[in-house]
Amino acid sequence: MELFNTLSKKKEKFNPIDGKTVSMYTCGPTVYNYVHIGNLRTFIFYDILKRAFELEGYTVQHVMNLTDVDDKTIKGSQETGTSLEDYTTVYTNYFMEDLKRLNIKDNIKFPKATENIDEMQSIINELLKKGYAYEADDGIYYDVSKFNDYGKLSGMTVNGKYSRIKNDDYDKENAADFALWKYWTENDGKVYWEGKLKKGRPGWHIECSAMSLKYLGKTIDVHCGAVDLIFPHHENEIAQSEAYTGQKFVNYWVHAEHLLVNGQKMSKSLGNFYTLNDLVQQGFNPLSFRLMVLDSHYRNRLDFTFDSLKKYEKLLKKIDLSIKSLEKTEKYEGNNNNARVQQIQDQVNKLLENFKAAVNNDLDTHSALVAFFSLLDLCDSTAEKGSIDNLEYKLLKDAVDKMNGFLGVYVEYEIPKDVEELAEKREEFRKQKNFVEADELRERINGKGYYIADLPRGFVITKNYVE
Repeated sequence: MELFNTLSKKKEKFNPIDGKTVSMYTCGPTVYNYVHIGNLRTFIFYDILKRAFELEGYTVQHVMNLTDVDDKTIKGSQETGTSLEDYTTVYTNYFMEDLKRLNIKDNIKFPKATENIDEMQSIINELLKKGYAYEADDGIYYDVSKFNDYGKLSGMTVNGKYSRIKNDDYDKENAADFALWKYWTENDGKVYWEGKLKKGRPGWHIECSAMSLKYLGKTIDVHCGAVDLIFPHHENEIAQSEAYTGQKFVNYWVHAEHLLVNGQKMSKSLGNFYTLNDLVQQGFNPLSFRLMVLDSHYRNRLDFTFDSLKKYEKLLKKIDLSIKSLEKTEKYEGNNNNARVQQIQDQVNKLLENFKAAVNNDLDTHSALVAFFSLLDLCDSTAEKGSIDNLEYKLLKDAVDKMNGFLGVYVEYEIPKDVEELAEKREEFRKQKNFVEADELRERINGKGYYIADLPRGFVITKNYVE
């Protein structure tokens, strides 16, 4: 398996520290508001990378932080008259619901910044002792000029000390220095910690270092985020972590590109700022957005439009129909050595080979989808016969399950009993050639949010999709 490593600026063969386990840290949201679809593109990328590791047989230790203390969360809690914990819990719950709707696997540890303050203070004290940090009137800062490798991830360099920035928000000595600990001001209200340091709160960058070191160790396999985090966030994480431990922080840095909306950067002022709920309210299935994300390489910008999302709704409908049609097809015990079964096996093996090669080629999810839809076409042509050999069915179904286990674009769901009963009545009318009554029942089923498709033998029911 090869991944593009931002640190080396090239594709590298992936070799984990532990032969069987992958340690993976991913930057999570600041839980002050609803996450937008640009954020969600990145979180889907995390999920796909983890699934790729699991496809290779690795066990993944995945940690994603929740930033629940910063200027935005403090301001939001004060404006709503709630505690910081209550305020951030609301948006944490919304975030978790979005992950569930996008079929993002939940085998993730979600530490909160506020639960790891002691670890942050210990790191800061050690950086002060080693001379990598200094105290100013308003807080404690990291001195980037003391870290010789500063800029190795982003290419940004610091050319010596700058004079004190008098008009800066913070009392730092160098424009590139960053806050490790911010001393309390009245604007912080009741949000502060004491203990090993003066009354205050952590800076943003130290949070991720502390949680990665605590839960995954001094050196980890993979650290991910969006490209806008390369500098300064990830550059600063490297500086403080490696100064603290004296060891390499991360072996593979992997970053996802931005999402645009109609070719423009997403912003509330342009009226093109969307959450997952905005898509759902327009009738779209959340998995159509997941499918859209997978059809673009994670290192390419993704241009979101509602017209393109409709295309992925149609593809999602095809996936649903193909899988359900295969499952509904009548099976029989046949000759396991016949030429037809061998032909199916050869075709399936070739598609699986292409699929795995795509996944292992720096997560070429577009090519993986091409193999998946070719497999579904094979399922359709087989199901059209009305009945298939049990072994044929198993070959096809196992391959579908394996590919979807990586892609995660199909999730089984139950059809309501009343909808199934209407569909059975409609099937009786069809057999009686009473098509007027059958069409009326089709409309009733459609009104309940479901679609019925006729097969050579019987029917299948799916959810409605945006046309």
